[in-house]
Amino acid sequence: MRKKIITENRNINRMSIHSSDPFGGYSIKARNHLSHFATAYTVKLHSVARLAPSQPVFTFTHPDFSRKPNNQYKKLRFNLPNDMGYALLHGFAGYFEAVLYEDVRISIEPTTATPDLFGWCPLFFPLMKPVEVHPKSPIEAHFWRCSDSTKVWYEWSVSLPTVSPIHNPNGSSCWMGL
Repeated sequence: MRKKIITENRNINRMSIHSSDPFGGYSIKARNHLSHFATAYTVKLHSVARLAPSQPVFTFTHPDFSRKPNNQYKKLRFNLPNDMGYALLHGFAGYFEAVLYEDVRISIEPTTATPDLFGWCPLFFPLMKPVEVHPKSPIEAHFWRCSDSTKVWYEWSVSLPTVSPIHNPNGSSCWMGL
């Protein structure tokens, strides 16, 4: 008898976003500890401007019995539409798509979203300082999936149009236990 594991593969995607209220009514002053800006938040995105289409970041194939660390890195370049004016980049939205079995798929990525999939929300990866983005100015972002023997975490930074620090270094603010 051949066994199948649900979720044959999954993709993680990122999209640059702007929000008039990126912290849901919380004053930036109320979030005075830097760890708040180095934490990925599960959120229901609304009142956001999607500055560019999402792009794939990490892909995982299942089952993977190798037990090797699955650390990954990806640099993304987001090109804003020519007709877009000045914007503030507050962070990135993280979406997933998964093949559960053969042609059975689920997704929360906006262009391929599964209808009526209610219980799954994207992650918001905030920036410590919003980045000014001018028309025709690309955004270059870096994403790391890191792990050690006890946890998995994400790190992120921006290198264009300006340089930001690496957010959540070594999982200092946000991580998932293994």
